[in-house]
Amino acid sequence: MSLTTVDTFAIVLATVVSMIVGTIWYTALARSWRRASRFDLLGDPERHGNIALAAAAQGVMATVFSLLLAHFETVTLLDALLSAVFLWLGFVATTVLVNRRFQGFGWDLPLIEAGHWLVVLLGQGLVFGSF
Repeated sequence: MSLTTVDTFAIVLATVVSMIVGTIWYTALARSWRRASRFDLLGDPERHGNIALAAAAQGVMATVFSLLLAHFETVTLLDALLSAVFLWLGFVATTVLVNRRFQGFGWDLPLIEAGHWLVVLLGQGLVFGSF
């Protein structure tokens, strides 16, 4: 692996794609998510800081995903998308489902959140597989 194979523009683009995915996902599922999470976003005084934190976290996720893909000699679109699914299934979905269920939430919240992360990783995989 070489850090010179990491494309900074692709990382930034993957981060932006992730934020767009989150905006669309949670706008479309806002009512269901608020009900499932028992959370009032409008009453959250830290919402702007949390959005900045989310953007930073998406950047870290995109960077790590890019570094993981740098281990491949060449990366096709299929490689990147399959890697996204494997990362999601092995680390994200399992963590979200277990944590949210132990926190006493029903199935709606972990399914909404896990679905979001699957689409985020697929979006990032699409970006990385295209560069």
